[in-house]
Amino acid sequence: MRHFYAGCLGLLALAGPAAAQANKPLNDSISVDKRHYTLLHPTPRRYMRPMVPDRPGITESPYSVDAGHFQYETDVLRLLTRHEGPTHGHDWYVNHFLAKIGLTDRTDFQVALDMFTYSHNFDDSQGGASPFNQNQLNRGVGDVTLRLKHTLLGDDDSRGALGLVGYVELPTGGPVGDGGYEPGLTLTGVFQCTKNWSVGGQVASNFFYDPEAGQHFYQLTPTLTTDYQFSKLVQAFVEVVGYWDTRQSAWRSSVNLGPQLDISDNVQLDFGTHLPLTHSVDREYFLGLSFRR
Repeated sequence: MRHFYAGCLGLLALAGPAAAQANKPLNDSISVDKRHYTLLHPTPRRYMRPMVPDRPGITESPYSVDAGHFQYETDVLRLLTRHEGPTHGHDWYVNHFLAKIGLTDRTDFQVALDMFTYSHNFDDSQGGASPFNQNQLNRGVGDVTLRLKHTLLGDDDSRGALGLVGYVELPTGGPVGDGGYEPGLTLTGVFQCTKNWSVGGQVASNFFYDPEAGQHFYQLTPTLTTDYQFSKLVQAFVEVVGYWDTRQSAWRSSVNLGPQLDISDNVQLDFGTHLPLTHSVDREYFLGLSFRR
């Protein structure tokens, strides 16, 4: 896992020098100074960069939404299943969305909301002592997260980019929420190897809240991802994710993969799966949608 983490950092380091290259753009065909565009003075549609959503994987895009424009990304439907010793369960997510608005050419503001969660947990170790502990069901609207993204390096005319995302999750979700404030910071990067193939990665630092222990714990989440554009309509991605937190000494890991369908320049569909490579990681299946205006 140390090699995995070092690879993520190395990937991010590559993006910086790449952003300064004077080669012909591989990810856009427009070279124009857009720094004077703002929320109230939107970027003309003909100058907008290609849409790069933060979904479907865990790795964030380093690119912000163009100034004055709106982008919506959602888990239309996601199923999580888990099994650890005597405990097991599943969650259904419906319209867990991320809404973004471009403030400047390099900065956007985002609001995430877990619109509806259905969580069903079982504990076989309880025997007949307590039906509540054996079968626990929660459902409802989840937590709200406020986020700010800034593109540090790179833009439409560069092969690489670095971005920084700061956020805080608010405990608004009651029984289906996490129960406490959860701040975090993510450094993310991408490098366009060829016109159709790119690699990326990030390092995320989070302070999550454990409601059972009544305290926060720190989690580090490095990722490494690659995607390939097979045609104007179809692309696919594979992503490896690592997890380490202060509650346990061992690394955990998983892999995400699936296709994405570029319906138009402003609409994208995605579906796929999140598969555990070690214990204590949920198995997931998802269907998502992203669009902008």
